[in-house]
Amino acid sequence: MTNQSKSTRLPGLIFEARSLDLANLPKVDCHLHTSWTDGAHTVEQIYQAAQKSGLTHILYSEHSRKTSTDWFHKFAAEVRALTASTCCAYVGTEVKVETRDGDIDTIPAISDDCDFIMASVHRLIDANDVTVQSADTDPEQAVDLEYELTWAVLPNPQVDILGHMFGMSYRRFGKIPPDTMIRGLIARAAECGVAVEVNSHYHPSALQMVRWCQEFDARISFGSNAHALKEVGAIMRQLERELADA
Repeated sequence: MTNQSKSTRLPGLIFEARSLDLANLPKVDCHLHTSWTDGAHTVEQIYQAAQKSGLTHILYSEHSRKTSTDWFHKFAAEVRALTASTCCAYVGTEVKVETRDGDIDTIPAISDDCDFIMASVHRLIDANDVTVQSADTDPEQAVDLEYELTWAVLPNPQVDILGHMFGMSYRRFGKIPPDTMIRGLIARAAECGVAVEVNSHYHPSALQMVRWCQEFDARISFGSNAHALKEVGAIMRQLERELADA
């Protein structure tokens, strides 16, 4: 059932959680957005910010959909044209979980141009795969709905990274999922070979997420959900603060 992660041939962004040296954290950011979609800055500007932050590996995880073929290849080419040697930049996309069967919103014309694919729950859907608008969602049901979609997408062989687990519940509905649910999903991700993203924008404790990933011997990635220059590398800064306070 385990996916063959691209991390084996494209090292530097996905790690074995138990092999992490928390005293010598990697300098990475696996979740960056640009002005190609809803970010505030260009590919080059984000890259310069990454270099300034001392990052060695980054992933441009630009939002895309099946209909994004009119621009995605231009975006990918711009990332691949970056030439500085101090920071390795990869092409990625962040796509939504599309159905309760674990399908994701992409097609080969886009996914084949990516080094990594991140799947995130960006909307909640009912039993008929119909979108449930946030205003119509009972906040008390949000955690269960997000859990079910996340559970479904993890065996999808297209998925390299699970983006911001329970992000909607935390940020949109103000709900804290129980530890048992988080740990259950991390265990399933480990079984499926999908990296669990630890995200500074969504997760209250990045260090706790790391600890849970270590518990289940899961793969792990680190992301800031950066949409602005000041957010680039925020995940590593948060982890450093949490470790200093531990």
